[in-house]
Amino acid sequence: MPTTFEAVVIMGSDDWTPDSIAHALPDAGMRMEFLRQLNTTPLSGLAVLGEKWVKVIKDLEGAVERGHALHAYQQEHSGQLPEEYSDVTDLIMESRAA
Repeated sequence: MPTTFEAVVIMGSDDWTPDSIAHALPDAGMRMEFLRQLNTTPLSGLAVLGEKWVKVIKDLEGAVERGHALHAYQQEHSGQLPEEYSDVTDLIMESRAA
């Protein structure tokens, strides 16, 4: 059974409502920011605001799918990253130490 996030993401673009957008956002902080923007945006800007947040949701869903694919690859290849990926762990550790 899909999660609320997954179920709402597969909706057609004509089916989005402020409520369905808010429910599709996986983080309480994101939902609060969406609702804040919804309540402070002039009526003339609501369509653009909705499109922006639907894009955020679809981008998140794409990231989830890429994460699942990466995890499956690593399980099949002894934890190795695909060739197109770079392990930047050392760079991150160096930047934190600086």
